[in-house]
Amino acid sequence: MIDLSPKSVARVLFSLIITTSAFSMGMQSAIAQEDNESDQGDIAILVNSLDNPYYTAEANAAKEQAEELGYSTRVLSHNEDVNRQRELISSIVAQGVDGIILDNADSSSSVAAVRYATERDVPVVLINREIPENGIAISQLSHNNVQAASQVAQKFIEQVGEEGTYVELTCNLADNNCVTRSKSFHRVLDQYPDLKMVARQDAGGELLKAKQAMDSILQEHSDIDGVVAGNGPVALGAIASIRASGNSDITVVGIDGSNDERDAIMAGDLYATSMLQAQELAREGVKQLDQYLKTGDTGKPERQLFRGILVTQDNAELVQNFEYQSQ
Repeated sequence: MIDLSPKSVARVLFSLIITTSAFSMGMQSAIAQEDNESDQGDIAILVNSLDNPYYTAEANAAKEQAEELGYSTRVLSHNEDVNRQRELISSIVAQGVDGIILDNADSSSSVAAVRYATERDVPVVLINREIPENGIAISQLSHNNVQAASQVAQKFIEQVGEEGTYVELTCNLADNNCVTRSKSFHRVLDQYPDLKMVARQDAGGELLKAKQAMDSILQEHSDIDGVVAGNGPVALGAIASIRASGNSDITVVGIDGSNDERDAIMAGDLYATSMLQAQELAREGVKQLDQYLKTGDTGKPERQLFRGILVTQDNAELVQNFEYQSQ
């Protein structure tokens, strides 16, 4: 079983802090790392914190695809800071980057940054997070959060039943993806009047915050039947809290599909998740940017959705780094 004891969680968090600190120090010494020279051009890949396995998988897949197509690459992290994102985009545009793959820091606040690049003839492909305006980015590729959350909610009902009590831990209500997931959970769960939500907290998408929130909730609602979590780290934080409380009868579901979630499912701690196809989405974004740079058109509609893949004990072993290894 996965060790989600308080000591283990603390060790993981300490390691993440060290990793993030080292990465930040490296970023101060150079805005970008150019990995190879190429006549094809230069693509910048901007994502959130690289200590999160989702964004690491996303960035690595985009980088590998771009280099396979002959581009030099630079991978940057805005750490979900819109000011940092603006500074990075301004800098790489000034340096003459040919195109940008962007998982943006905030959907609404990122419109100006995307417009800044496109008005200077630097095309932008958005992955994972959309912006609320059309015609600025050349492509907006995102996960079908309605479908992903709905299928997880259905599995939750299958396990918990049509009556009982549950808690919702949202991932980050400043993120439109998380808002969509929450609404989609409730479109399913609210159909059952005898299934009552007794608490709801925003865990900010983080394991430690989720554990702390769940610790507090369990003090008042120790007999709940289940937890619906807005992303993987939140689900794992809830599991850590539940295990520390000694209660093994609480069903937990989440969304993301990380290796840690896969392992938690195989260990019986997490009931189900929906794997977001981070690598496939990132690769497709690079391919469409390449097509645009060569022809002036992606050949695809601007907004495109990628389905989540339901993961349970029946197929968890096929998940690896946000990619589904078909049998």
